[in-house]
Amino acid sequence: MRAIKKVIPSFFTCLGLISGCISIVYSSKDMITFAGYFIIAAAIIDFLDGFFARILDSISDFGKQLDSLTDIVSFGVAPSMILYGLILRSLVEIEPGSRFNLTSPEFGKLLILYMAFLIAVFSALRLAKFNIDPGQKYQFKGLPVPASGLLIASIGIVSEISKDLPFQDIILNPYFLISLILVVCFLLVSNIPMFSLKFTSTGFKDNSIRYIFLVISAVIIIFFKIPGLAPVIILYILMSILNSLFRLQVKTQAKSN
Repeated sequence: MRAIKKVIPSFFTCLGLISGCISIVYSSKDMITFAGYFIIAAAIIDFLDGFFARILDSISDFGKQLDSLTDIVSFGVAPSMILYGLILRSLVEIEPGSRFNLTSPEFGKLLILYMAFLIAVFSALRLAKFNIDPGQKYQFKGLPVPASGLLIASIGIVSEISKDLPFQDIILNPYFLISLILVVCFLLVSNIPMFSLKFTSTGFKDNSIRYIFLVISAVIIIFFKIPGLAPVIILYILMSILNSLFRLQVKTQAKSN
C-alpha cells in the first residue's frame, strides 16, 4: 500500500510531462491554441501531483526532483515554443495555404526569434534556485515557473481567438514579445517575495491574501474564461509585490517603535 501511495503523485507528474511534450508538438505545427491548452492541463496536473503527495503523505526528494524536471519541459520549453511561434508570426509574411517563411535571414531577426528560449533557460535557473532553498515552502522568491507558463499560454491563446480585435496586433508586435520575455525572465530569478497558494489553515486572518486573490481570480475567469488567465497572473504578481511592501512597512514601523 505504501508503494502505491508513492507511485500516485509520480504518475500525475509524468502525465504533466506528457502534456508538456504534446504542447511542444502542437507548437511545432503552428497550433498555438492547442499548445496553450496542454500547458494549462499540465498546470492542473502539477497541482494534483502536489495535492496527492500531501494527502497521501508521500512527499519525497525523488518526487521533488521529478517535478522540477517536468516543470522545465511543461513550463519552460513548451512556453518557449509558443513564444517562438508568436515571434515567427511577427517576423514573417504569411502566404495562403503555405507554411510561415522568414521575410529575411538577417541575423538580428534570427536573434529575436531565438530569444524565446530564454524562458526555458531562466525557468531552469528558477527551479535550480528553488530546489536548494528550503525557505520557499510557503513563500516563493521570484515568479513560480507554472505561473510564467500559464501567462505565456494565455497570451498565445488570446493571439489566435481574438483575430478581429486589436489584441492580436499588440501581441504580434516583436517589441511587445521581447519586452514580455525580458520581464518574465527577470521575475523568474528575482528575489521578489510571492505568496504561495498552500494553505496551512482555513482561517481568513492567516490566508487573507490567498482568499482575496482566489475570489478575484474566479470572477475574472468566469467573465473572460481562458483569456482571463493572463490578467490573473498579472494580478498575482501585483498582489505579491504590494503584500511584500506592506509587510516591509509593518516591520519598519515595529522596529521604529
